[in-house]
Amino acid sequence: MSASECQRADAALAGHYYMRGVMEVGSELQLKANGEFEYMLAYGALDEYATGCWSREGQTVMLLVSKFEANAEDPMKFERLELEIKPDGKLVRRFGDGHAGAYSR
Repeated sequence: MSASECQRADAALAGHYYMRGVMEVGSELQLKANGEFEYMLAYGALDEYATGCWSREGQTVMLLVSKFEANAEDPMKFERLELEIKPDGKLVRRFGDGHAGAYSR
């Protein structure tokens, strides 16, 4: 799916988010009201960048990637990523090792 095919998304969730709660990780997420997203994550020598479409499904934000780039072999690469919506507006990402971080505006 290309970004031009995105459906309008929940405008209440649109905005610029920053990850907190994961040591040595910098990550930002831009959810646009037109349904497109931009994502970046930096961890040590690894840098990720992704774009695509997002939607809300109940208490979950679903990211569907159309383009994913990394500067190294990437064990965290994803094509689809689910973020849990918390009552305070934070978006929680769970990592495979049991850690979690929260994106907040």
